[in-house]
Amino acid sequence: MIGEDLRVEDVLRRCQMPPDEIRWVLTSDDPAVVHMILELHRERLEEELAERKKALGALEVWMKRRSR
Repeated sequence: MIGEDLRVEDVLRRCQMPPDEIRWVLTSDDPAVVHMILELHRERLEEELAERKKALGALEVWMKRRSR
């Protein structure tokens, strides 16, 4: 069980989940709570990825214009 907990914690850390949320996932006995926390983090990651893609797209446009 401890080995499984460590792997879960490692995965959540690699996914940049905040420490408090990791603790809630690891200690919750309610699957609905765990699902909610994971889903909220997934949405946060998707929003961050969308922002980064937008920033890179804008940077690429700027660099193309600059090189003309």
